[in-house]
Amino acid sequence: MATNPASFLRRLRWRAEYAGVRGAELMFLILPPAAATALARGLGRLWYHLDRSRRRTMLENLRVAMGDGLDDRGRRALARRASEHAFTLLSEIMTRRRDIPNLRTFRRRTRMLGDGEALRADIREGKGGILLTAHLGNWETAGAYLAHERVPFTAIARAVPNPYVQAHLMGSRSQDFDVQEKRGAVQHTVDAVRAGRWVAMLGDQNAGGHGLFVPFFGLDASTYPLPATLAVRHGFRVYFAAALRRGPGHRYDILVRRYVTPEGLDHRAAERHLLVAYHAALEAWIREAPEQYFWMHRRWKTRPKGEVAGPHVPVYDHRGPRKRPKPVRA
Repeated sequence: MATNPASFLRRLRWRAEYAGVRGAELMFLILPPAAATALARGLGRLWYHLDRSRRRTMLENLRVAMGDGLDDRGRRALARRASEHAFTLLSEIMTRRRDIPNLRTFRRRTRMLGDGEALRADIREGKGGILLTAHLGNWETAGAYLAHERVPFTAIARAVPNPYVQAHLMGSRSQDFDVQEKRGAVQHTVDAVRAGRWVAMLGDQNAGGHGLFVPFFGLDASTYPLPATLAVRHGFRVYFAAALRRGPGHRYDILVRRYVTPEGLDHRAAERHLLVAYHAALEAWIREAPEQYFWMHRRWKTRPKGEVAGPHVPVYDHRGPRKRPKPVRA
């Protein structure tokens, strides 16, 4: 049987990417922690200068989010630091089991702040709920810490396109906590929370034309309503959470904020209220450590119908001439 050339090349690319990931893991594990962090930051700076497309996205996002608070020079400096953080995050994921081998080490380097005691009380009582987090700080470390504390914990994760890398990621994560792919996550989440588990979801990515628009840094952003829909429909407990790096060597503060739905709202209004509150909390945490946010994502790509064009709307010109983003169709 003849081999499809396109399929063969795709598998070859996947295998090359997988080999690159495993090679990077080995390299970071061989190096001492300080050297691994220095290398990761250097790779982040190099990536910032080489990937012009993502660099433009980061700078445009920062222009929209920070406004007059940052000039062009300040935005470039912040974007470089965010690139360094992204690669440091990857290196920490690869070396965490070596650097934080047990709960005692985790407790020395990790603090849970805010409404952490309320969360612990719910856990002790066997109650489950939703942890709504974001691409801020190190969400993987937060999940591993909760697992070490014996919290019944599940993470909803989007599959990466490369099946070899995806299998490796799932195998690595499953050594610390339960992982559920995004496909089929609705029923799994409902069953898990009812069984007393805590399900972590990332809620800060562009949801396209099917999303619910809520303000984020003063500009409407299309947002996946699923976490809010499940919480409102089933009466699930909700906590907003993020893990911010506070120093080298996997030192993090896990920030926790309990959300309580106001009384008297219908389902649609309650869903929107939750998502607005989540983005307000997220924005405050990002302002505290803006270099730790994932600015590479085109968060404001989808625009609401009828929006007035202007400099407040970002332009993501990855290829070709500059074009304004298309609004959502009616």
